[in-house]
Amino acid sequence: MWVLILLLAGMPPVLCIDISMHPDAFGVVGKSIKLKCSFTSSYPISDIVAVDWTYRQLNGGSTVTILHFQNKPYPILEGPFKDRIIWEGDVRRGDASISLTDLRLTDNGTLSCIVWNPPDVHGNVPQTKLTVTIENLFFQFNTVILLSALVFIPSALVSLLLLIRMRRSINRGRTKNLKWRKKSPIEESQDCVYDDNENTPLHPTLPQEQSPGCFMKFCLRCLDDSDED
Repeated sequence: MWVLILLLAGMPPVLCIDISMHPDAFGVVGKSIKLKCSFTSSYPISDIVAVDWTYRQLNGGSTVTILHFQNKPYPILEGPFKDRIIWEGDVRRGDASISLTDLRLTDNGTLSCIVWNPPDVHGNVPQTKLTVTIENLFFQFNTVILLSALVFIPSALVSLLLLIRMRRSINRGRTKNLKWRKKSPIEESQDCVYDDNENTPLHPTLPQEQSPGCFMKFCLRCLDDSDED
């Protein structure tokens, strides 16, 4: 209703800019992080569009401007982010993002992105809570162990399989050599068995404990013949 009244009075209405930011951002000491800020305006983006980035520490204190943009970025010359702010935005596309470099534990705090595009000068002021931590060395150590295991375990399994295969090949070769090895006369005589009805020795492959050797059979026959005489 008030927009219609302003139009009838010949005054342009003042509308709100919609600004969006991620509520939380997590960084690592010594690394960089990009803080995204996007906005939409009911008016075309003009050359007088302006952006302010502000910062406030977690433990309180005053809110300070760390970057001002109007046609070009103007980072702060003093303060907690001196020489550590990079403009990453493109206001023509509704992007007012920045990057913070060389993060420190003292950078923990709340950052806000404020955009003006006259006559749209009012809007929400979102915030991003920045949390900077030391990189987890334990996680790095576990990653190294995991990668080492992924490389070592398959190699160990392959080596074990090769050793088993080589051992089987050696055993198979030994068995083959024993099979084709020529037996001595004593070994052959121990394997033969005489038939009770004939004097011709037979050669079944019976175990030694199940039948006496040829020499034992021969001696027993000699004793029987001497008794008969």
